Amino acid sequence: MSDKILNLHERNKTQDIIHDTEILIYVEGTDILLHRLHNKVIVSGSAFTAAKHFNIKPNIWTPTYNTKLGIYTPTAEPYTEPGIRKDEIVCLFAIGTDGCGQENSQVYDVNYTKWIAPENLIPFRYQQPTDDLNTAMRSKYFGRVATNSRIAYYFKKFESDPVFKQQYSDGTPIDENVYTDARLDEVESFVEISLKITKEDCRDFFLATTGINSARVNTISLLTGWSSVDGDGFTYYHDIRPLTKLNFPNESLIDTSKGLDIIYHIYY
Repeated sequence: MSDKILNLHERNKTQDIIHDTEILIYVEGTDILLHRLHNKVIVSGSAFTAAKHFNIKPNIWTPTYNTKLGIYTPTAEPYTEPGIRKDEIVCLFAIGTDGCGQENSQVYDVNYTKWIAPENLIPFRYQQPTDDLNTAMRSKYFGRVATNSRIAYYFKKFESDPVFKQQYSDGTPIDENVYTDARLDEVESFVEISLKITKEDCRDFFLATTGINSARVNTISLLTGWSSVDGDGFTYYHDIRPLTKLNFPNESLIDTSKGLDIIYHIYY
């Protein structure tokens, strides 16, 4: 993905993007750029960030997707240390359909106090009970909700581990001489993470519900949580809440060969 990182000044010549985000959406496996966007930290993300910075707890905890969706979550030992859990991190992606109207011009502004409503989430996988995901796949897809008719996996792990980069605006990495270097170029510090929506993702949900002609995605969230391993050997995430929300024009998923590469640059 590193060859897709755009030069600082090419990305945005009119806006200082330091301490910002940049989301690049490509046709999967290509350099065809569909969107270059900026997302928004929402209320639960602000609480998470402040709590992490100062090792404190928010005055209230916003709802979790675990509770609202009925996600199976193993019982865990109570957390007794002060502040937010040290193992609570940014860890998953969610996608949905409440970010845009029927027309691509009808992209909604992100509301700071609203998440992707549970009824508008799109499960990445929507399996028959007799065809559940195998062990390898369950290390990538999470938020498992099982009924008699389907097994939904609402969340997906990052495509690869997050990478932290600090570099000058021309892409040259900084080194230990950064404080004494005579260069006057701006330095950018960012984490890069990515999500793949593959041709296997999402379609079964639409086929089983509203039909393939309504298959689309128009909103995405980064999620926070913490994990534990249950007695069955699988990892489960607790206290899943959104950090950010991004709304964008409808990306149709009617074409069953289409996928999306979504790259996040989070600036600090």
